[in-house]
Amino acid sequence: MSPRPAALVLALTATGLLPAMAMARAETRVTFLAPQTYTDGNLGWGPVDQRLTLEGLERIIGKLAEKRLASGDDLDVAVLDIDLAGKINPVRAPSGTLRVMRADTWPSMRLRYTLRRGGRTLARGEETIRSIDYLSDPSAVRSLDPLRFEKAMLADWFRARFGGAAPGRLPPAS
Repeated sequence: MSPRPAALVLALTATGLLPAMAMARAETRVTFLAPQTYTDGNLGWGPVDQRLTLEGLERIIGKLAEKRLASGDDLDVAVLDIDLAGKINPVRAPSGTLRVMRADTWPSMRLRYTLRRGGRTLARGEETIRSIDYLSDPSAVRSLDPLRFEKAMLADWFRARFGGAAPGRLPPAS
């Protein structure tokens, strides 16, 4: 090992940062149970659209877990139902399916989750989450992300359910 990396390892060890950096990251597993039965499972989704939507939601949940959960936490999320924001308009737009957003077509998801740390269950539940006022969120309305309303809804749920946990700490139980 050259002197520079050795000095860096020595400095990180002395400051206590190396053990913290070596800690396991939060592991998140997302499963989609029977997506063909979802409220939005057959409403104009082609196989490519459905795959991209599910991959996008999995990525969103993973990033939120990484941001909100402590290192070493394990989160299992089973998605039981998805109703995306808006409704499919039966008239197809030139670019494909047209999804129309209205005040009464808010996004919702039914989730079952388990949060563990060191093999011990910290939280578990099954919930239906909704974003009834989704059209009032200025950052989501301005975003071009196709899952912007679902992303905002999931961010709100993570904040409410898991708080702003600093690495190594779980927020106080409510």
